[in-house]
Amino acid sequence: EADSRENERLRSLLGLREQRRELKLESATVTAVESTNWYSTFTISKGENMGIAAEDCVIDQYGNLVGVVTTVGLNWATDTEMGGILARTDTAAILEGDFALMGEGKLKLSYLPENTDLVSGDEVLTSGRGGVYPPGLAAGHVEEVRTDASGMTRYAVIAPETDLDGLQQVFVITD
Repeated sequence: EADSRENERLRSLLGLREQRRELKLESATVTAVESTNWYSTFTISKGENMGIAAEDCVIDQYGNLVGVVTTVGLNWATDTEMGGILARTDTAAILEGDFALMGEGKLKLSYLPENTDLVSGDEVLTSGRGGVYPPGLAAGHVEEVRTDASGMTRYAVIAPETDLDGLQQVFVITD
């Protein structure tokens, strides 16, 4: 069973390289994970000697957004989950961490335009604006839409596409 899961993971890795030929990808293995009340980071097996630099984007084997490299050593790098500017069907919003949702492993999609029609299951993609994340990476999907405590604005609860607890292999977008 373990060999079967490994084969499936490796096939996904090969498929991603074929699908996203415009991206220069460096594969790496997750070697350590650290979580606190405020953030979650992990260390990967490659660093500067393989062309990895701070602010390089990190994705999983399916092309889903994981985060961005924050610290780099000669043969290691640290990645932190973080929010970014996202787009769904050309509607811009902000994906951000939220203390109340953090315990559930969820994110908050806020600053939604008033007429935004979001429903459960809608996919949230990176917009490519801001220069850190390439466009079209899957960040998560809408679980529910809520109204904030003031009753003035709505936000969406987002479930990340990547299972960070089970993450073993990642790709760093180096170019």
